[in-house]
Amino acid sequence: MRRLLSILTATVCLILVSLHSYAQPCATLQIVGPPGGTIPCDSALNLTAVVTFPTGINNTTTYLGDTIPFNPAPFVGPNPILVAIDDIWSGVVPLPFPFCYFGNTYNNMIVSSNGQIGFDLSQAGLFNSWASAGFGPAPVNNNTFNNTIMSPHHDILPTNVGALVTWGVFGVAPCRTMVVSWTNISMFSCTTSIDTQQIVLYELTNIIDINIKRKPLCAGWNGGVAHEGIQNATGTVAYMVPGRNGTQWSAVNSAYRFTPNGPSSPIAYTFTWTNAQTGAILGNGTTLTLPPPVTIDSVLCTVNVTGGCAPYSFTSVYQVGVGKVNASFTYKKNYGCDEDTVTFTNITNPQTGTTYTWFFGDLNTSTASNPTHIYANQGTYTVTLIADHPPCIKDTDIQVIVISHPINAAIAVLGPNPPVPGVVPKDSVCLGQGFLATTGSSVIAALVEYIYDWGDGSSDTMTTQAPVSHTYANPGTYTVTHIITDTLGCKDTATQVVYVIVPSFVDFTASDDTICVGDPVFFTDTISANTNFFSWNFDDGKILNNVHNPSHTWDQIPPGNIYNVTLTGKTPRCPDAVITKAIQIDDYPIVNLGPDTSICPGVTGSILLANMSNPFALSNVWNTGETFTSITVTQPGRYWLTVTSMNGECKSTDSIWVKRDCYLNIPNSFSPNGDGLNDYFLPRELLASGLKTFTMDIYNRWGENIFTTNAVDGRGWDGKYNGIDQPLGVFVYIINAEFMNNVKKEFKGNVTLLR
Repeated sequence: MRRLLSILTATVCLILVSLHSYAQPCATLQIVGPPGGTIPCDSALNLTAVVTFPTGINNTTTYLGDTIPFNPAPFVGPNPILVAIDDIWSGVVPLPFPFCYFGNTYNNMIVSSNGQIGFDLSQAGLFNSWASAGFGPAPVNNNTFNNTIMSPHHDILPTNVGALVTWGVFGVAPCRTMVVSWTNISMFSCTTSIDTQQIVLYELTNIIDINIKRKPLCAGWNGGVAHEGIQNATGTVAYMVPGRNGTQWSAVNSAYRFTPNGPSSPIAYTFTWTNAQTGAILGNGTTLTLPPPVTIDSVLCTVNVTGGCAPYSFTSVYQVGVGKVNASFTYKKNYGCDEDTVTFTNITNPQTGTTYTWFFGDLNTSTASNPTHIYANQGTYTVTLIADHPPCIKDTDIQVIVISHPINAAIAVLGPNPPVPGVVPKDSVCLGQGFLATTGSSVIAALVEYIYDWGDGSSDTMTTQAPVSHTYANPGTYTVTHIITDTLGCKDTATQVVYVIVPSFVDFTASDDTICVGDPVFFTDTISANTNFFSWNFDDGKILNNVHNPSHTWDQIPPGNIYNVTLTGKTPRCPDAVITKAIQIDDYPIVNLGPDTSICPGVTGSILLANMSNPFALSNVWNTGETFTSITVTQPGRYWLTVTSMNGECKSTDSIWVKRDCYLNIPNSFSPNGDGLNDYFLPRELLASGLKTFTMDIYNRWGENIFTTNAVDGRGWDGKYNGIDQPLGVFVYIINAEFMNNVKKEFKGNVTLLR
């Protein structure tokens, strides 16, 4: 394949405007090579390194402080430290680059939970004192202030939910930054006040930024003092932000920079050239010459910088564009009915004196410059051209060629015509429906004829791809043959088996089409053998599947008194067979003769009995044989009425008891023994009805009147005379009664007293 290689100019450090407000100086290394990036394969490679190193990088023995715009680095870094720990120095945190601070070079640091970076590693993991009113303005010679950066240093409590102390490295060497952030930290003793602050250390320039997003004041604790600034290792020199050295203050979106201001040192450079793939050293100095033939792909140049605070090194890579043959080809396909011819055009540069080897992907090869190849079968082939031109490097061009036969017949089965709802188009059709099909053929040349042989002795010839429909006269299995012809005269054939299915048939009869609510109806069905599923729908929410000759009972009367019973039969690929018949549901008539009553000869004489709820019906039949809606009775007894509904199907019956009234029943014995049963001789209450007046006298066997009462509702004789129990025996009673029909009667008889 053709490869174009060019000179790559490496910029070692980009201006990190996304991380801080002022851009710091960055070093760059450019490798200058042949114009165009590619050398002839018989030529040498000459490279030159050009380094640009920033001026004005000063020693860190002194600093300048200045306010800068607030544009911090991310306040949450990828590396958490001091998780929920108060008043302590962290363990040792490695620096990603040597950092110079007050004239000393450091490769590690420690971080405090009270807002400091320190370089005294002996304090790692030890107690870190918070700022208090007892500390004077810096410089203060103690372990809390010495060799630290304060961002600020105050008393904070990193134990609240969401509090984070993190560090991270951003940028590309030698212009990286080391960022330490205290994010969402509660103020000690003022835990609802939240502090967020940050320290940024710059590689190469040793600049220090302090970014304060929010620093509240907690004046009620330790005097609310805080220190923002830097101090040397001996506690003799400190640079503090004006107004923020052990005083009470607060800040929002504040940024301050400390820039080294000591005398600068001379800078020296050395260069090393290596093979970027193997690491083998190729040379030293600002230039490199590689003799022909050049066979490597990339060269790495490393510049080592000495002088200043600490040594630095950075690199750049040059991609070698060695002269190659750059193999390449194009092709053209010419189609035929049985074989396809491909003509290949070699566009390799240069071609003079070049040898070529072709692999056509079907086990055939050629060494011709521009071969023509015939493919016997359709398919996908990987064609490879290898071009050689010593002393240049060989090159290969690989391309995939798709050889597609120019004509390929296929039938796209669309299914029944018209479509059957819910049936996906398949290779089946119901007898009497049209079978709809169209061509699914894929061609390259234009088609001029479409033939459909339906397999039943008929066919259709089309000149377009429009769908065509055919209706079969008989069920069975048919093979449809589809023949297509293109403009070249090439033909292809496809076949499709079609199944013509007999549709379902269903019918049923009902034992009755008019019934009373709650009565069963018995159904008899006729279902064709090819029906593979049938279902009854009784129009009341009840459905039966695949049950022959069912019965059904309706317990409610629908609007209009009609239920539509539907039987549905299903056969695959055919419309459903559906038949519906109506069943009329009538209610039972309501019969109500009222409560039981009574009759008193001479008073009521007769009683009129009638249906109080439904006087209108098809028929009324009394147990007396009468068929009127009401009858008159003169004798006590039980009477029945049967009412038939207007449809003659539904019957209801009610009865009434006509009791006798104006009577007196007299018992022939009683037992006054105190057992609560028959303790009184009392021919009244339940033994009488319709009494108006009542007089009863009791006589012993000597004719002596021993008990008299005229109380209609009295208790009767208790078997005593003058409070003395009478002996067992027979006693005579005389009762005179008058009934409410003004009939008077005298009753005489004997009653036996039992004990």
